[in-house]
Parts: sequence; C-alpha cells; structure tokens
Amino acid sequence: MLITKGLMLSEENVTDLGYIQRQIAKIFSLLTFFLLLILGFSDFMLGMSPVIYLSKIALSFTFILSYYLVSKYGKSQLIVNILLIVAHVIICINFKYNDGNDGPTIYAFFLMLVVSSLLIQGWLKLAWYLGSISMFFILFYGEVKGYIIVENFYSGVENQFVDHTLAILWISAFIFTVLHFFIKSYRNQSQLLHTIKERQDRSLEEVKMLNDQKNKLIALLSHDLKNPIGMLHTTLGLVEKDAFEPGEMEQILFNLKGQSYHLNKVLNNTLSWVMTELEDTPIQLHEISLSELTKEMKDMMAMQAEEKNQTIDFSIEGDDKNISLEINEIKIILKNLMDNAIKFAPVDSTIHLKLKINEDKLSWLVCNQGATISATDQKNLFDFRARTSYGTRKEKGTGVGLPLCKRIADKINFQLKYSSSKDYKNCFTLSRKLA
Repeated sequence: MLITKGLMLSEENVTDLGYIQRQIAKIFSLLTFFLLLILGFSDFMLGMSPVIYLSKIALSFTFILSYYLVSKYGKSQLIVNILLIVAHVIICINFKYNDGNDGPTIYAFFLMLVVSSLLIQGWLKLAWYLGSISMFFILFYGEVKGYIIVENFYSGVENQFVDHTLAILWISAFIFTVLHFFIKSYRNQSQLLHTIKERQDRSLEEVKMLNDQKNKLIALLSHDLKNPIGMLHTTLGLVEKDAFEPGEMEQILFNLKGQSYHLNKVLNNTLSWVMTELEDTPIQLHEISLSELTKEMKDMMAMQAEEKNQTIDFSIEGDDKNISLEINEIKIILKNLMDNAIKFAPVDSTIHLKLKINEDKLSWLVCNQGATISATDQKNLFDFRARTSYGTRKEKGTGVGLPLCKRIADKINFQLKYSSSKDYKNCFTLSRKLA
C-alpha cells in the first residue's frame, strides 16, 4: 500500500518500538484526515445537520497537521493523546447529531480502543481504555434512559446503510493497513536480525581465527627470539670471562652473525605485519625510477646470495619510467620474495629478478631453481600459518613472509601470484595495471 511504502525497518530502528508507533501514528492521522473529509461530504449529501459535517471537515485539518508534526518533530505520544481527545469530541458530536445508537458511533469506539492499545505507552494506555469504554456506556445508556436526546436524520434504511458502510470501510481499511505494516515490520525485523546474526557469526569466526593466528605467532616468535637472544647473552658472558681461544671466536662470531640475521628478519617481518594490520596507517607515494628501485633491491640482497655462492640475474623488459609508487611497501615485498628465493634455492644457483614495464602494466618477477611447491601447498601459500620452515642450508623461517607480502600487496592494489615452469621452478610475480 502507498501509505506504508518506504516505512521499512533498518538496523538502526529494528528494535525501536517508538519508531513503529510513530509510523502507525502517521497512518492514523492521514487516514483519519481523509475519513473525516469523506464522512463530512457524505453527511452533507445525506442532508444531515450542518453541525456534523462542518465539525468533521473543520477537525479533519487537525489530523493532517498532526501528520506533519509527527513526520517533522516526532513527539508522537503527545500528538496521539491530543488526537484521541479530538476524536472523542467528534464521536460525542456524531452520537448526538447522527442517530445515536442507530448511527455508526459504535464502530468509532472500537477503533479508539485499537488505536490507544497500539499507540499509547505506559499507564495512559489503561486510562484511555477505561475512558473509551466508560464514554461508550454513558452515551448509549444515556440515550436508552432518555438522559441524552439525539437527532435522527436517516430518511430511510438506505441512508443508514450508506452511512454505516462508509464507517465500516474506513475502519477496516485502517485496521488492514496497520496490521499489514506490523506484519511487514515483523518480517523485516526477522530478516534483519537473521542478517545481523550471520554477520556477527562471521565476525566472531574471523576474530577467533585472528586470535588463533596471534597466539601461534606469539608462540613462534617467543621460541625464535628466545634462542638467539639467550645464545647472545651466554656468549657475551663467556667472552667477558675470556673463556674462548682465539680460533674459537671466529666460529662463534660467524654463528652469532647468522643468529642476528634471523633475529633481524623476524623483527622486521613482525613489525611490517603489525603495521599492515593497522588499516589506518597512511600510504606514502614517492616518485622513483623503476630500474633504480629494482637494482637497489638486487644490490641489497647480493651479499646474502653470495654466502650461498648464488648470483642474482637482473634484467629489464621495456623502457624505464619514473612513476609514483608505494616504495616502502614494495621494498618489503621484494625483499621477502628474494629472501625466500635465496633461502630455498640450491647452492651455486641463479636467482632471477626481472622487471617488466609495459604501457598498461608493471611487473616484478622473482624466480629460482628450488624445489617446486606442491599443488597442496599452493592452495594456502598466502594464508597465515605461523610455522617453522628451513631452507637448503637449514636457514630458519617463520612462515610469516608470504602472507605478509600478500596482505601488503592487496593493501596497495598489487597482485601477487605464484607460478612454476620448466625454466623457473618457482616464480613469484608482483604486478599492477598502470592507469
């Protein structure tokens, strides 16, 4: 129905009884306005007393004004109470000048009971119920006993039929509209509550998963940080006591270097992970030459590759460009990809770092000749799974690097994918379309 169009529940008002009552108050005001105009016109056509039809037409504007006030300012309880008073005044006038017991007043009392039970809150609900019932008995009993003299204007049964029919039609239309709105509101409420529950369940699962991941990460970090820090503490204590021979110190310093490298990597990845999870962290763009950025990454990782007698083959496809990029984020991704390539590639192998620049696309490829990643592991390659992994020289990893790269890539609108071929057993591609 047009009257209830747009009176839909949202998440903000799904449990707001006051909102529903305001909508019904608007329906009541609007329908009563049209009813009084129709009844006033019909009373005029039926030749009834001018007191009746002029009163109905005049008081109808009270209801259209109430519709405007409820729509603009709310205050439905105050306005509905005033409207009920006006409605009872109209009922008394209608009873007096419209055939009393033979007129349609009884229907109006029934409607007042429905309206007060739906719209009035608190103790006033009972007060209006008792007041309407009392007025009904007083008027009808007063006429029976002759205390109230009513005027009869029905010229015949046909006029009485028309008058009663109009009253019944309007009251039934009101009740139908209100019940339709209540049922529609209940359905909307059920659907919204179901949707909210599903969203809350999903959020709860995500929170549970993140909490599990956090616990795994904390446990892994505790284990990975404990050993190198403990070893460093013990070694420094022994050095302070001059407990080592000169030849032993070289091996110890070499081991400490490896431990410090691992410790530095763990801390850097953890910090990067935390910063990525803070979604409000601003992204900074810097203009840079693509070839210079890539060469810088190659030079940064060259020493680490040399320790395994590996070489980094750097190549460019396309013309160099100076563009604005999220340099810090890209460096984190490329460093982790190259670190993985070096760690899992055999000794004496080549790491391939390729920059591809097209008119509409920018790509970095990091490839190695290590063992191909299985199809099973490829499915959850970028999922966060805090776990210890070991490279071809037992280099220790936490499993945080690739998920970190994927999160950062998504955040800066890059695509990160894995592929394998005969030439390159493992190849990671970081790419983005250029505007």
